[in-house]
Amino acid sequence: MSSTSQAAGGPGDLNRAEELKNELVEFATAGPLKKEYERQHELFFELSDQTDEHEEESVLDWFLFDWFDENGESTISLFLNSREDLSEQDQQVLLDWEDSINSVFEIRSLNKNSLKLSDLDNGDELNVTTITNLKETPFKRGQCIAARLLPFGDKFILSGLQFIMPDRETALEALEMRRALEALNSPEAIEKAQQEQCSAFCELFGCAELTVPSSELTSTLGKFQHYLFTERRDAESGLTQAEKFQAEFNRELKVPDMPPLPDQMSSTSEVTILCDEFDGIVLLPDYTKFKRVFESDRPGKAVPDYQDVVWTYIKDPDIPIVAFERMAEQYPDRVEKVLRTLIGDKKFSIEHLYALLLHYKQPVEELSNLEDDQRLWDLLNGNAAPESPSKSRAKKPAEKSAEKPAGKSAGAGASTKKAARRTAVASSAKSNGAKAKSSSRGRAAAQSSKSTGARKTTGARAGGAKKSRARSSAAKKPEARTVAAGRASAKKQAARKAARGTKVAGKRASAKKR
Repeated sequence: MSSTSQAAGGPGDLNRAEELKNELVEFATAGPLKKEYERQHELFFELSDQTDEHEEESVLDWFLFDWFDENGESTISLFLNSREDLSEQDQQVLLDWEDSINSVFEIRSLNKNSLKLSDLDNGDELNVTTITNLKETPFKRGQCIAARLLPFGDKFILSGLQFIMPDRETALEALEMRRALEALNSPEAIEKAQQEQCSAFCELFGCAELTVPSSELTSTLGKFQHYLFTERRDAESGLTQAEKFQAEFNRELKVPDMPPLPDQMSSTSEVTILCDEFDGIVLLPDYTKFKRVFESDRPGKAVPDYQDVVWTYIKDPDIPIVAFERMAEQYPDRVEKVLRTLIGDKKFSIEHLYALLLHYKQPVEELSNLEDDQRLWDLLNGNAAPESPSKSRAKKPAEKSAEKPAGKSAGAGASTKKAARRTAVASSAKSNGAKAKSSSRGRAAAQSSKSTGARKTTGARAGGAKKSRARSSAAKKPEARTVAAGRASAKKQAARKAARGTKVAGKRASAKKR
């Protein structure tokens, strides 16, 4: 920890830490994150009519310290970005809190304002300081408690709710359940759940790609959701998801109602529900029309408004990149030709497909021209020498000057972090030997798959996986934190790119021979 953080720990500092915690709660529940907190709160509680008296606090604690948005930003990092008035010491305290420890502990000793705890997960002994006189609490030596600890100087402070376990055996059972729930949120578990959803979809509908009128989308997804939760039985246990929920939490599963359709889906004539090996189930508006653009040598005749259709797929951040990936696998030359027409660049290469999609779906002010994004990809994939991005190098074609997605213009600080994140993704792609031509899917696929009703609810209950307890000072800088947050996504993207890249390259080569 930093020297600034190490100096903390006095009564005055503890009072300030309490103030910071209250300000963080206000930011999350009544400030800029209010709608997202309410959405997560609703998702957590809609699966059951019964609520434990402490679950409200548990959800809040999870949202403050374990939730991340689709860009990899935590509640704390978003709070820091919004509060330039915070002192350096306050910022360091908050950064340290990103290394909170959520576990089950045994009380080894306690004094008036301090506890020595032993983490039952790994045996680490941790010193905790408090403002409250511990003689006024029910804590006793030898008890086991479930709690979250926030780093504070060379000690820790308690956050939120603490659960006193009736005995050590119960505490160990709670620890095992926590480990199991954390495992459910691992990348491997999420990927497995996506594969299970796709298998279930194919079982029910007999296909991996189903196009329905937008008016029937809600009922179709509702039918799938009901099958997934209450009809489909696990091959090993023989239980449905509802029966598993009943057995694990001792309460009846309430299958959530389908949410209203996004404007993007309700305003189209039809929607395709697509099962993808990497992204699970995604929703694609007017996908059959999008495909016809590339299935024909004369896209203007096949789809008169083809430019509008393709531009929508390029710019809309909520449309997964998988749509372009599939077309690039089947019709690489046609994809390249259409994109050259749209952006007014006769030299555009499908090698830069991912750079183009990132440029419009996740715009960054420092990369104001498409050429800047392409140059970054080339640089990080070893295809070009470094060259500084220009703010006014080339004139954008008429179509390109169309507005970017609403609300996507980032401030200087945020856009710098986006550029860092983009660098991390590209660097990972390079290390895996994958080029930009195979592209990668956007995070919007996760949003689409949520509409299937197969939501993850264990994240809040688990409290999230425990983070590293020792970070270098460099890793605590906002830019470094942003890059670190994107590594998991970058790793998956790079693997996807490597898998798809072989197919795209092969099909492109055979097409050129013909």
